[in-house]
Amino acid sequence: MARSVQAGIIQSDGASAHGTALFPALACLLRKTSGALALLLGLAAHGWTEADATYTVDPVTRYIHVTYSVPKEAPDAVAIQCEWSPADKNEWHPARVMPLLSETAMNLLPKEMWDQGRKGRIVERRAAGLTRTAVFNPYPDAETGGAVEVDFRIAIEAPDGAVLTTRQIRLHADRKDIAYIEDWSNVLQQDALGTLKYDRAWTYRTGLGESEEVTFGNDLYGTSPGDLALPPLSYPLDLHGTYAIFVCTSAAKGGMRLRLSGDERTNMLASRFPGQEILWRWAAMDRQHLVLKQPHGYKGCSPAHIDYVKFVPLSPETAKQLDDAFGVPDRFIAGYWEPYSWAFYDDVQNSLQHREQITAFREARFSLLDTQIGRFGMKVVYESRKTDPLYYRTIGDPEPGDNSPLTDNVGKMQQFTNTLDATIRYARELGLQPHANFGASNCYPGSPLQGDFSKAHPDWMRGSALRFEVPEVRNYALTLYRESLEIGAPGISIDFCRYPETVDSVETGNTFMQAMSALAGEFAQQRGQAVPVLVRFPGTGVRRAEFFDYSTWAREGWVDYLCPSNIQGWPLYIDIAPYLAAVQGTACKLLPEIDALGWGLPLPGPFLWWANRLYDLGVPGLYIYQADGRVLGTPGDRRCMRLLASREGVRRWWEEDARLRSARSKGIYLSRPEHPDGAYHSYERVRVWLEGLPMAEVEMFVDGKLITQAPGPPYTLGTEEASADKLLSAGEHVLHIRARDGDGWLEQDFAIRGG
Repeated sequence: MARSVQAGIIQSDGASAHGTALFPALACLLRKTSGALALLLGLAAHGWTEADATYTVDPVTRYIHVTYSVPKEAPDAVAIQCEWSPADKNEWHPARVMPLLSETAMNLLPKEMWDQGRKGRIVERRAAGLTRTAVFNPYPDAETGGAVEVDFRIAIEAPDGAVLTTRQIRLHADRKDIAYIEDWSNVLQQDALGTLKYDRAWTYRTGLGESEEVTFGNDLYGTSPGDLALPPLSYPLDLHGTYAIFVCTSAAKGGMRLRLSGDERTNMLASRFPGQEILWRWAAMDRQHLVLKQPHGYKGCSPAHIDYVKFVPLSPETAKQLDDAFGVPDRFIAGYWEPYSWAFYDDVQNSLQHREQITAFREARFSLLDTQIGRFGMKVVYESRKTDPLYYRTIGDPEPGDNSPLTDNVGKMQQFTNTLDATIRYARELGLQPHANFGASNCYPGSPLQGDFSKAHPDWMRGSALRFEVPEVRNYALTLYRESLEIGAPGISIDFCRYPETVDSVETGNTFMQAMSALAGEFAQQRGQAVPVLVRFPGTGVRRAEFFDYSTWAREGWVDYLCPSNIQGWPLYIDIAPYLAAVQGTACKLLPEIDALGWGLPLPGPFLWWANRLYDLGVPGLYIYQADGRVLGTPGDRRCMRLLASREGVRRWWEEDARLRSARSKGIYLSRPEHPDGAYHSYERVRVWLEGLPMAEVEMFVDGKLITQAPGPPYTLGTEEASADKLLSAGEHVLHIRARDGDGWLEQDFAIRGG
């Protein structure tokens, strides 16, 4: 541990560029303190004025925010070159900086922009006469013994390289109370460092070159054969109070699974860029150690890597503001949870591992855990004795270098655990309402996933789906629902969006929903309590939506939760007025779906924009499809999911975004391609986020042709309709976007590829 002593915290008046943007209440607290900052920092004594430069220190990241003015005569784009020198030494070095950005922009940040910032360079657009901010991370270069005492210089350059003006300021920051783990040789398990076989070892590596992208030339690295995991490590800590914890890994080497010794589950942490600190969490650190675990992937154990961990002490007031920013829960959030998908990335061999994952849904404040345990016609992923479970090898989704990866992970889960029973028990313990969910049908014909029922009855299939107009098919599905209720499922649900081809008419859909409701009623009578039914079905404009008679389902009381939805991410924006009308005067609860797929709405901004719109219309809650991808994904994604439970929390997020928007650097950001080859494939849409300027008119051109004119958000290239699948042909394209900015336009070009 490099240091662990206490010192005062200097507060700032804006959200950090790296991690506090989800917490508007913190920025509110900081505004109240900012008036005293000039005296606190001694700016007047040095003769600096607000027109030259000022600075504040963010209380969570401890980055130094240097604020400066851009000349009124500056051109549309200027380069900001930032340098630091030891005080009075005139020995200048590039400063590691970023412009002031929202969390959304940071999530969408292109690597070249990060690389420029590490060299001290920022591009500011349409900033003439405005105040801008450079966010400076002094660690480790500009810090000595935990103190920052440096001269900071800003040169504002025209496109031709001419220096328009310079700003210089003396920076002081006492950071001795920040604790770092940099020397990984101090883990408790000394015998595990470098003592295992050469191909299965934890190694504290030193003397690494610059190309290794680690801070001090040191890192902790672990590797092993895919079927033989490394033992976990623990690092001793003696911290007291609440700390914000940041993690830095090498983007080229992967990441690490981490937990505190008092936690039930690990979190996968990995930096996207070299030297990027990821906000993991804030937590009370008394009597905690740090536990490190090797990651696991499709094909077994993956290499483990970590550069350093940073612990920033938080005052009780700041910690409370961070917690309070999520708001009071008042919305019902249902989340799709697919143990099948999770098991691809873990070695699931005991039931308690199911509890580990469900704790993340509790942390995200979900109300209903919609657990998909199979799709009718495929091998199921629960302890069935009525059909064949998935016990052995199967094929996963494409990953870099392998379009058809094979894995035994899912089969192991069914060999060693009772997936449904474990989910029911642990969800109840943790205050969640679990449902046994089946996808209406996908038989995956010809693959290891295909079940015996569909193999035996190919004439009962339409494409890859079973046909629900066939009585034997309906009876088969109801038999599996009955089995899940016998196991103890408190509720049942059907997902007609996986896949709608199973229903051929309104009559077929109604026949099945009535039978499903009757089955739930039978078990409700036995138990003396309700057995709720949830249905996710294609909404208006989605294929085969005309076959799903949701008004009758609600009016007749066949369903308790109505979830109109898209299919696989489009169209995203479904008019919910008809569904609000359908549930009016009934006991049925409307939960419109928001897609959390990787190629859906970027987080947090566009995602929360749609949630805010739905809440404005008065919905009582939401259904998050593929919620496990976000809840079990990055800590930042999980914090975004946690906000959804509070109408107040979502509204305040947008109020704070509006307040800070003019202070942030202007820019246009694109959703990143989901596919590993870096191309936008037909099922994806290029989505746009505006940073630092009003959400007003936007125009988009592809190869010089106007494609989209949007008066306001949402900003999507083309439309959500299937016809837009062919908008980007395979190969290279130039995307030109311009966004209204006052009496002019902010314009940027992007090189993109179609898949």
